[in-house]
Amino acid sequence: MRRCVLYSRVSTDAQERDGTSLDTQERACVEYAAAQGWTVVERVSDTASGFTLDRTGIDRVRELARSGGCDVVLTYALDRLSRKQTHIGILVDEMESLAVRLEFVTEKFEDTATGQLLRSVKAFAAEFEREKIAERTMRGKAERARSGRIPQATGKGLFGYRYDPESGQRSVHEEQAGTVLRIFECFAVGESCDRIANDLNAHGIPAFRGGPWYALTVRRVLMNETYTGRTVYRRTKVEKVRDVVRGKWKRRVVERDSSDWIEVTGATPAIVTSELFAQVQARLNDPARAERARPSTTYPLRGRLHCAECGAAMVGQALDKGRYHYYRCRQSYTGPRGRRCSSRYVRKERLEEAIRSALLSVLSDPERILDEARRARDGADTAGQRSRLDREIADVEERQRRLIRLYTAGDLPQEMLAEESGRLSALRTRLESERAALTGDTPGAFDLQRLAVLLPEAVAVVRRWVEQAEGADLQLMLRAFDAEIRVSSEDVKIRGSVPVIRESDQADLVTTEQTSA
Repeated sequence: MRRCVLYSRVSTDAQERDGTSLDTQERACVEYAAAQGWTVVERVSDTASGFTLDRTGIDRVRELARSGGCDVVLTYALDRLSRKQTHIGILVDEMESLAVRLEFVTEKFEDTATGQLLRSVKAFAAEFEREKIAERTMRGKAERARSGRIPQATGKGLFGYRYDPESGQRSVHEEQAGTVLRIFECFAVGESCDRIANDLNAHGIPAFRGGPWYALTVRRVLMNETYTGRTVYRRTKVEKVRDVVRGKWKRRVVERDSSDWIEVTGATPAIVTSELFAQVQARLNDPARAERARPSTTYPLRGRLHCAECGAAMVGQALDKGRYHYYRCRQSYTGPRGRRCSSRYVRKERLEEAIRSALLSVLSDPERILDEARRARDGADTAGQRSRLDREIADVEERQRRLIRLYTAGDLPQEMLAEESGRLSALRTRLESERAALTGDTPGAFDLQRLAVLLPEAVAVVRRWVEQAEGADLQLMLRAFDAEIRVSSEDVKIRGSVPVIRESDQADLVTTEQTSA
């Protein structure tokens, strides 16, 4: 007896009303499966647009198919599966490769060239209908803007205002408007975005979603011309661009040509004057201010340092007009929800020298590296190591999920999300690599006799490099060791990998492998 998964989808209230609700689709699928003599193993549904495959329900269906949990995927109609022709092609090919049938209650497609053609035609029609719906929606929004009403679903709102969906107009939120004016006035007289954010958090003034203020949040307020009473629809658009480094698509907001803009007259009352706004923009765009903000010296440990107190990244800081240089916790000024980290500043020269000395102490002792290689070869305490790595990988996964929750709730700026997400991804990759090595998934065992011969000379070469490393060389060295450093005012902990030398069996070349130390 075939095992069947039912899939249903709606994306609008209109679909609920016109008879294609989730209940209606599911009922029809259940009856169809019963008539075929199939066993329903799971019922899956989505309430999302059919233009994307990024849906929880469709992900579950594909997971069941890949794991062998079903023989048939049954849905009400082809456009419930997707409205995009290319996505339907992806799903059809994937299911065929897994020997899972795609069936539809309202449509029959034979496994023939004609059936494949009909499938393509139906998919094209569904995609064309979606494009028509999108075009009608955008045209309607443009007409609404021309009539003096702010189009609905153009954003989540704006700090300082209340939005009335019936009239399409904004009204001033008196308490928040006072904060907006305060931000503009403070910046105009010389205060920084950081100082303004700290001051707002210290006085318990919440940002738009109730979270804390950040320098980036303050800057966005200062750059928003809407506060002068000017409302422009279609000023920007979202484009999908290919990230060639990560191999993924990402969203990018770009400004449209001014000929595409539609000014919504009288929709938003002014909170700040045009003169104050212009004064603020002049200071924001002042080249001299940007030059002053540029670090006067390099901080080669940036990106590798994390605070031992709170786990946040550490950044460079110059004091006394650039006379003294330090590393400090990013949250020593303000952290999430206005909390400040209590960690102290650490002198730049002292910390860099301590890290260089620590690495030298490891590299000065070839026996220590050989011991580590022996443990890796012999699998000493591999069960304990695997358990530790599993815990650390799970911890990284939870920290990644927590980052997404903070960003979604508006408590984390995008730049901090990108920085921390990149660091956690690199850490997770390293931990998974170590885990794979313990289970024998990584080729290339250590030849300890050969290693013992090569290691002293190799260590001497690397040690000389470490002794002389400065600036960019120090950054390169830390990257080579894949170093992660946690710093407090009393202690420095370094975790990374020590390069060891292996002679290639295929050529007279020297290559590097890594073993933790």
